[in-house]
Amino acid sequence: MKIDERIKQELETESAQLDKILAEEPGLFGQVAGIFKGGLKFWVIVVNIFVMLFTVIMIWSGYEFFVADNIDNRIFWGVIVLASLKAQVSLKEWLFSEMRRSSLMREIKRLELSVEYLQQKIES
Repeated sequence: MKIDERIKQELETESAQLDKILAEEPGLFGQVAGIFKGGLKFWVIVVNIFVMLFTVIMIWSGYEFFVADNIDNRIFWGVIVLASLKAQVSLKEWLFSEMRRSSLMREIKRLELSVEYLQQKIES
């Protein structure tokens, strides 16, 4: 067997294993639900409340921006829209980084179990 064929075969085997692992991973909704089960559950709930609050503020101030009479009011409401948008995006980014952290911790635990299994296999 040539080295190219062997490499191709190993890559195909590794790809099949990776596909199997990715199929076991929870989807987006499963990951979102997973952050409500971690140690930061209280903070995730608080952040979600603030995200909803900033969404309401953003929609309300956007409406006020379009019905404002003069330029001063439009500038005021426009700044409020941008500030609430920035706050909402920042909080959602924290939630997504929490999802990534949770996923990474799952992978680390999986690797720990694999190393422990291999160590037991070597010892016996």
